[in-house]
Amino acid sequence: MLFMTVPTAASRPELLASLIDNCGLPRQCIVIVATKPGLAFPEGVVVLEDFESPNIQRWWARGITEAERRGATSVALVNDDVRLVPSTLTTLENELIRTGAAIASPSRPPFHNGLHIRQLVPYERHLSGCLWVLRLDSDLRPDQRYTWWYGDDDLDIRARRQFGGVVLAAVEFEHLHEGRATATSPVLQAMSAQDAQTFERQYARLLRMSRLIARRQRQRQTRKSTQAGAGTSQ
Repeated sequence: MLFMTVPTAASRPELLASLIDNCGLPRQCIVIVATKPGLAFPEGVVVLEDFESPNIQRWWARGITEAERRGATSVALVNDDVRLVPSTLTTLENELIRTGAAIASPSRPPFHNGLHIRQLVPYERHLSGCLWVLRLDSDLRPDQRYTWWYGDDDLDIRARRQFGGVVLAAVEFEHLHEGRATATSPVLQAMSAQDAQTFERQYARLLRMSRLIARRQRQRQTRKSTQAGAGTSQ
């Protein structure tokens, strides 16, 4: 059974209402994690309250745990400013079932549709942090050491390295205000900087190898461009 969980301060209530109406799930399968007091939500959804310091990994974890308690076998983690259609989440869930992946997420250039597992170097995150579906019979869960940023990178790496991988599928969705909250909040920017340090420590070898390979690829490309330019000038 598929659930959806959405952490929100309801700063854009019309977008949240649209997401709830268009996700294709019954309201009893929607878990809202309210991050500020005094908010109103559409009738029938499950509402949890979490007014502690911001930590999106904790909010995700609370929604996942509640969905699982209510019988979910998979749960979609969705930002409150995402636009989707009724087939979006069911398509991602179907790909989870078909491939045995731990996470399903929308495809985006340059990554192709289908299952991505291992092959982490040079590292590029495949998972879209604003919209992903987690298979609950896997032990993969958000790492609450990350508070605001890089938690999706960590999930992406662990899913591809230790679990069933990340499957990407072409689905209709739009992230309407990507990065805006972080860009306008010094507090969230400071949290993101701290998360970056945690990520660098946790995956130091992977990131070092990725940067080395990326530098070599750029050098090869530069040499090819130089040689091509020399050839055309003769």
